[in-house]
Amino acid sequence: MISKDIKIIGSGFSALAASCYLAKQGHQVTVYEKNPTIGGRARQLKKDGFTFDIGPTWYWMPDVFERFFADFNKKPSDYYQLQKLSPAYQVYFGINEFVTIADNLDEIIQTFESIEKGSGAILADFMAEAKSNYDIAIKDLVYNPGVSPLELVTLETAKKVGQFFSNISKDVRKRFKNKKLIQILEFPVLFLGAKPSDTPSFYSFMNYADFGLGTWHPKNGMYSVVLAMEKLALELGVKIHTNSNISKILVSQKKASGLIVNGENISADIILSGADYHHTETLLDLEDRAYSEKYWESKTFAPSSLLFYVGFDKKIKNVEHHSLFFDVDFDVHASDIYDDPKWRKIHCFTLVFHQKQMVMLLLKEKKLRSF
Repeated sequence: MISKDIKIIGSGFSALAASCYLAKQGHQVTVYEKNPTIGGRARQLKKDGFTFDIGPTWYWMPDVFERFFADFNKKPSDYYQLQKLSPAYQVYFGINEFVTIADNLDEIIQTFESIEKGSGAILADFMAEAKSNYDIAIKDLVYNPGVSPLELVTLETAKKVGQFFSNISKDVRKRFKNKKLIQILEFPVLFLGAKPSDTPSFYSFMNYADFGLGTWHPKNGMYSVVLAMEKLALELGVKIHTNSNISKILVSQKKASGLIVNGENISADIILSGADYHHTETLLDLEDRAYSEKYWESKTFAPSSLLFYVGFDKKIKNVEHHSLFFDVDFDVHASDIYDDPKWRKIHCFTLVFHQKQMVMLLLKEKKLRSF
């Protein structure tokens, strides 16, 4: 293989992972990050002695991380230590009204049974189906290149074709009647950026990631994963530049030929972008873009959030590591987010974790467009 000079835009999870694989193949790889620190949406914020993970806080699907590091003959434990949260999280529906989700399926089944008679056995069946979907989706489909919808058509998915014509909300509600249990089971697919009623039943594999594999957390926070990927990339020879704002992708003869970084032209054999697709397109001249602005305006983006980071210098009692507040009517507010976009209060997630006591509040507001 001929070594190529590859420049990568951004330093989020996808960009760092790509840099590792490309460097392993023998290419010269350079990553450019506009912010002072790497991580993209998984960056870290340090303020007044407090440290916050400003992006993802749920470490699900640990096998995905294990598979990534194994591709380089490494293990996550070579870089960071995981802790399984016990309980996984608590869900609040009102004052002193909450459901605790344990760190194992057997106890979760007992919890469901205590709330709705007969639901324990139903949950066990539901989770068996969810595990089957997980084995197909995560172990096979998700690692396909994604160049054709035909990649989704396999003997295994053909057996589950009916699940692509129903949805999570309908599937959950035909099995469970208790509103609290329904909301708990619909919650995981919200990470996919769509309403449960718009998400095919096959995506119940998210429920297996939740109840079946459990909720984990790196000992020093989620940024530990970013630092691990950075260390691996550096070990493989990747160069990483922060405070490097990219204002344009240069094109020569219909082929990307370089970048303008902090006003300087930098050539490359290949440009790879880890930034949002729409943003990446804005770095190209109009004639070089794959899609028009009219096209992007017609698309529904995953909802964004207004985040407040609040630090406490004392231990907060009666709050688990992850606490979810479902104290409002989710169906009404989901409609205000996805169907008729507007600013609207919605449920609040609270996170408390390591070092000084820290809390991240996902404010009770969301809107449609990413920003």
